[in-house]
Amino acid sequence: MEKAADTLSSVKNGMRILRLFSVETPELGVTEMAQRLGLHKTTVHRLATLLEKEGFLEQNKKTRKYRLGLSILHLSGVIDLHTEIFKDAVPILESLMKEANEAVHLSVLEDDRIVYLYKIECPHPVRLLSHIGRSNPCTCTSSGKVILAFSPKSIVESILRRGLPKYGPNSVTDRNEFIRQLATIRQQGYAVCIDELHEGATSIAAPIRDYSGDVVAAVSIVGPNQRITQANILRLVELACQAARDISLLLGYYD
Repeated sequence: MEKAADTLSSVKNGMRILRLFSVETPELGVTEMAQRLGLHKTTVHRLATLLEKEGFLEQNKKTRKYRLGLSILHLSGVIDLHTEIFKDAVPILESLMKEANEAVHLSVLEDDRIVYLYKIECPHPVRLLSHIGRSNPCTCTSSGKVILAFSPKSIVESILRRGLPKYGPNSVTDRNEFIRQLATIRQQGYAVCIDELHEGATSIAAPIRDYSGDVVAAVSIVGPNQRITQANILRLVELACQAARDISLLLGYYD
């Protein structure tokens, strides 16, 4: 039993190492990885060596730092299949962007993160930390909250046990308040986040259902507070909800 627990811990830490890499951070040294993960350098070096052997990491011979390896490309085929499911939704997202005049996203929940499968930028973009393939914490994004609101309690509890991180000034860090918000979102059918992930940004999300009625993704509208105001937020909510319903129909959902 103890050996099995050690194996699971190693697998988990190996996945944590892979998740450290991003467009902004393409290379990392062992010391940097250890500091970010709170692990001993020896542990990180052992795991990085194993990941390199399997092709998931490769070492830059000049800098001695690690970067993602070619084995990741083999897994990208799985991601392609995932996005293939939603490819027919792109015209709906484009239409939504034109009506809302703000950036729109289609995203899914992966573990405790929201991953953006599609992003349609608006004509007057603002610098927001989102792009295709990027992930953000699910607890302070409208997409994450709207998916969690319709997820099994076991998934919500698992995420809550990890804590509620504070990113923006309005990030919810109280467990009971977060649960109350999910209940409200579930009742009203959409989520609105203001200054929760980024200060000065508002996001509005609605749930996308598959043929079985399960919420499998979310469509969101994101923009600066100067443009998304109390005067137009209800209209944007209606647009997001309609787009989510249209995409759900494509997936075979009928209310």
